Amino acid sequence: MAKVYILTGRIASGKTTWAATQKKQRPAILLSCDDMLLELFDACLGEKHAETESRCLNFLFGQAAQIVETGIDAILDSGFWTAASRKKARDYFSRKGIDTVTVYFKASVEARLKRLENRNRRLADSPRREFIIDAELLKKLDEKFEEPSADEYDTIIESEA
Repeated sequence: MAKVYILTGRIASGKTTWAATQKKQRPAILLSCDDMLLELFDACLGEKHAETESRCLNFLFGQAAQIVETGIDAILDSGFWTAASRKKARDYFSRKGIDTVTVYFKASVEARLKRLENRNRRLADSPRREFIIDAELLKKLDEKFEEPSADEYDTIIESEA
């Protein structure tokens, strides 16, 4: 039976890399808020970012539900940084009778900094649209992340430097 995978973790904790690997190993579709926002908007949305991201995520929930109905796993790569966002996702799919697996990615600061350094270097010379994360933005985003309690995830993937 197909499932929705809810990926939670800080920036550069390994969520997107894991999702790409899963897609190669079995039929699965990756749904990413970041990819959607980068495709739709040319610049940072500032104060509108959170609201727009929430609306995009609601849309992706509906897409994930339709994908699972076809027998294919859906992977939601959005970070789910707060307990409320994780609960909202689980509740949405539970109401529809869709199984979820919440995967928590916990990476050391060193591992995340190394990944971001490599990522930012790669993006500097690439036409691909992605968010470049500098030290100031990383700190700001990390402050928004709420560490999930053990009852908020099904699996944890930890990585060191």
